[in-house]
Amino acid sequence: MQESFNVISKIPPPLAGEGQSEGENILRSMKMSDNKTKESDSRLNNKGFTLIEVLIAIAIFSIGILGVATLQISSVNYNSYARRVTDATTRGVETMETLMILPYDADELNPDANPHEIADELYTVNWNVTQDPDLALKTINMTVTWSERGNTKRIFLNYMKSQVI
Repeated sequence: MQESFNVISKIPPPLAGEGQSEGENILRSMKMSDNKTKESDSRLNNKGFTLIEVLIAIAIFSIGILGVATLQISSVNYNSYARRVTDATTRGVETMETLMILPYDADELNPDANPHEIADELYTVNWNVTQDPDLALKTINMTVTWSERGNTKRIFLNYMKSQVI
């Protein structure tokens, strides 16, 4: 007997004499064919990612990257502000050191000439001098002012200068 194959299901025809009718053998062959198709479909679906899964992963990744970018921008802004505060403090301390080496009766330390001011492109340094004649002590209250993004920023420095006898 010559074997022939069913082209549609690619399952060999059932052998006669297996104790089943030919109709039952055909039904069994069709069920086996359906099972193989389902198995091959499920194997194909599990081999990779679908387009929707990839898009969702990209969206989640993008949200994370946006958070990091926002932190980076905030970091740059705070770093710039810290640099300005450091520069203003340095400018104020340098001016204060200059005042401290002046003689006690210098014009820059005269309370009657308040307020005293030095300005450059970025910073304005103002100071007021108060004198306590009983203690021979002058108090210098200094303010360094600058503008950043339309807002006025200030730092305050206070020193005391005594009269050396």
